[in-house]
Amino acid sequence: MSLSMVALVVSLAAALVLGLTSWVPKVLARDIGVADVEPGLLEVAQGARGVQSLGAGLSVALYDSGFRLSRGSTVLADTVTRGAPVTAVRGSLGEVDDHPREEVSAELMHVRVDGVRRVDDTVEYTGVVHDGETTLPLRIGFEPTDGRIRMEAAVPGADALAIHLDWRPATTGIAPALPERNLRERAYWVDPSVVEQPAFTWVLGTDVSIGPVQVPRAVDLRQDGRIAVHVWSPRAVVTVTDTPRPA
Repeated sequence: MSLSMVALVVSLAAALVLGLTSWVPKVLARDIGVADVEPGLLEVAQGARGVQSLGAGLSVALYDSGFRLSRGSTVLADTVTRGAPVTAVRGSLGEVDDHPREEVSAELMHVRVDGVRRVDDTVEYTGVVHDGETTLPLRIGFEPTDGRIRMEAAVPGADALAIHLDWRPATTGIAPALPERNLRERAYWVDPSVVEQPAFTWVLGTDVSIGPVQVPRAVDLRQDGRIAVHVWSPRAVVTVTDTPRPA
């Protein structure tokens, strides 16, 4: 190899290293502080399975594969396929680079749904979350609100909850809650100043809001086949609507 070729290779290598050193931190900064919280197994009692009407054409269905939110025959959202819709987290929040950092000490990733009942306008599922050793009570309610479906999961004794949604193409952030871009293969913290409004949309044409708004929230799309919504509270709310947004 000639000296000119050697010089060219060295300069290209140096440029590559320089590019990586400036690019990698920016990529990592998007994901920093969000733990990979996985769903476990879902077990559904026979009496809890089936479709429940929420009125105005809205419904929620639960089978061994998970929950499905619908308006008539139109799917609004699914929880992760053949996995637990909720993981209860025990741990704490730190801070790095002006963003929260999740410190997870335990994950209660398995869900058992024992029953379903109607409380006023809400369809409420009850059961437990567990990790094989520790068990905590679980309640998941679905309520129609102005044409939307509001899903609220509550696990007393948990520090945070992760709601696992089935992945859909073109999951795009809605400003100012999340960056207005395709969110694939990244994790993001929801802007803490944002009040109740949609955080992202997807190919289904529905918008998804995350609450409660007073606590740190994040969206994680780094794993294939699922979207994990993190909420640092023993109560997490995901609201799904197919109402068109203003242009």
